[in-house]
Amino acid sequence: MPNNENDLSPLDQIRLVESEMARRITAARAAADQSLVNARAQSAQRKNEAREIGIREGQVLYKESVAKAEEEARSLSAQAQLQAAELRQKGHLRMDAAVRLTINVVLGRQVETGDL
Repeated sequence: MPNNENDLSPLDQIRLVESEMARRITAARAAADQSLVNARAQSAQRKNEAREIGIREGQVLYKESVAKAEEEARSLSAQAQLQAAELRQKGHLRMDAAVRLTINVVLGRQVETGDL
């Protein structure tokens, strides 16, 4: 066998180059396949991380919304209780005025206007 490529016949040199190109193509395919596997794994990992982040952020927003709604409900309840207390107080005052008016009418006294 000859010592270097120049000692090879042109056909052997072509075969040697073809063999080297085939080896490079095989190596490139293997590298591409590995890159594809890595990209798919990384994509799946990022997708899972994004899903987990979305779930956590969604839970935070949900809890904030619930807390806000509860605070609004407490505020509305407090306002309703105040309004009810005011109406009860006005009702008692009007009841007292109505009783006085009724007594005055029954007793034939002069009716004062503006009591009701």
